[in-house]
Amino acid sequence: MEDSEAIRRCALDYIEGWYEGRADRMSQALSPYLAKRRFVSDQEIWDVSKDWMVEATENGKGRIDEPQKGRKEISILDQTTTMANVKIISNKFIDYLHLAKFNNTWRIINVLWDYVPD
Repeated sequence: MEDSEAIRRCALDYIEGWYEGRADRMSQALSPYLAKRRFVSDQEIWDVSKDWMVEATENGKGRIDEPQKGRKEISILDQTTTMANVKIISNKFIDYLHLAKFNNTWRIINVLWDYVPD
């Protein structure tokens, strides 16, 4: 599998896993070192870990009735042989993902996110 295809597959595991409530897919997509953040204000940043994301996915926090119809606009913005920058627009969120290649497998290591504007 080519890197761009593997990067896209990782992004799909992340967003489709969220929509499907499939913790296995979410876990597969994320690095153990994940830092996922949302800038709220100068005094507040929300910060979650891989464990939080996997548990939230398992608990159905992002599950939707028809996962195959969920919005998942994926753009690979940049990539090298060991890292990539990907943008996902989903039903509720805009995520900027940083992926790194661990043991020849792409994993999400950083996410900066916000809500989709009204």
